[in-house]
Amino acid sequence: MTVDIVTPQVGQYEPDTPAWWLRRLEQELANRLPEMQAFRDLVDDVHPKPESQETARKFRRIAGLSTTNLTGLAVEATAERMSIEGVRVGDEPDADKDVWDLLQRCDFDEGSQDAITSALVYSRSFLSVEPPSGDRPARLHYEDPRQVVLASWPDGSRRAALKVFTDEWTGTTFGTLYTPGYVVKMERAGIPDSGQQTWIIRDMGREAAVFRNPLGEVPFFELQNKLTGSIRSEVAPLVIPQLRLNQVIFNTDSVAEWGAFRQKWATNIEVPRDAEGKPIAPFEANVTKLFVSEGDATFGDFNVSDMKPYIELAQDVAAHIARLSRVPITYFLSNVANLSADALELLVSGLVLKCQRRVKGYEPGIEGAVRLMLRSMGDPRAQAANIEVKWADMNTRSPTQTADAAVKLTQGDNPVITPQTAQEKYLGMSQTERDRDEAWRAERQAASNLTAVLEAAQTNPLP
Repeated sequence: MTVDIVTPQVGQYEPDTPAWWLRRLEQELANRLPEMQAFRDLVDDVHPKPESQETARKFRRIAGLSTTNLTGLAVEATAERMSIEGVRVGDEPDADKDVWDLLQRCDFDEGSQDAITSALVYSRSFLSVEPPSGDRPARLHYEDPRQVVLASWPDGSRRAALKVFTDEWTGTTFGTLYTPGYVVKMERAGIPDSGQQTWIIRDMGREAAVFRNPLGEVPFFELQNKLTGSIRSEVAPLVIPQLRLNQVIFNTDSVAEWGAFRQKWATNIEVPRDAEGKPIAPFEANVTKLFVSEGDATFGDFNVSDMKPYIELAQDVAAHIARLSRVPITYFLSNVANLSADALELLVSGLVLKCQRRVKGYEPGIEGAVRLMLRSMGDPRAQAANIEVKWADMNTRSPTQTADAAVKLTQGDNPVITPQTAQEKYLGMSQTERDRDEAWRAERQAASNLTAVLEAAQTNPLP
């Protein structure tokens, strides 16, 4: 069935109708795309070429070699410290093994990393919940924010969502509109880039393209990267410094290419000219060439350009990017030396605190998606008062420091923390590792008890 749902009809653009939501959400997604793609390009090292008054090919070649991508490094250094290792349900001290198993089945450990990195780059990313089907349980999926837009009430409740993607094989663009009451599957009809395309109901064969939402709520959840109090990309404050750095490197490379070679000069020589009367250089400057002239000719050369100011300026710009991103300067510069362990820890602490702050904007979306996944399967854990994401330790400590702290805090008659907390916070052990070690300790204890029983029997045989 091919039914046009966006051509204006009587009452069609009333709020909460499919056509109304489609038009609003599609426009919002189109407004976000240019900025998101610009940020993605900076991270992926697709930078605008530095400008020069000289348009010769030699400068264009240098411009292509002058990008130094610290933006991508800043994003990666941040993302690598934010890793989900479990989900705690209710008041249990450990992560829920069944829930984590469900998440592992849908590769959520990898998908969560994609979602976190995308939130850092684009300012937001999305998770979606796929309802259970037959014997297959519900699943969580990472959604590219360049394909999804979500509308919410001020209290965070979700009103509608639109996902738009293009089939890379056929070139057909598909869209799916979600509201709490219904789901509408569509595709674009018309000539691409003609300005005359429209959305039509997708022909799904025996399957319905418009149907009641089986979850009863919009199955998309937003992970928000909150920077300076607003939803903002981690790349946004680095755009201008990154372009400045590229320009400085371009200038430095240009000087190294053309200013490092001593330029020659000569006086009292006869300068040949071409047919138009323009002077022609009488000598070719080269390390294998010798300048020869008759008469009173005088030769000399200019000093080489001093590269130090250019290099120091590039280092200053790199340090500025480090301050804005809270990434330690040691990530960007190799000439940082003679730093004590305390100084290094202080450098890293800013990045750790930033990561701990960022995940606060990710947790509501992740926890909401897990709750809806459990509810869709009728799992009573969906009613738990608390569902909490467990993050891997974001600090960098030496093995000696972590082991010493873990032991001291769990010893004595009144230990400060439980062994489980020490393993989680100080040793950085995942729930899987803790379960494996617990099983190993229990096995050793059982073997020890059995050995004790056998030794006792040999010492005191029965009459």
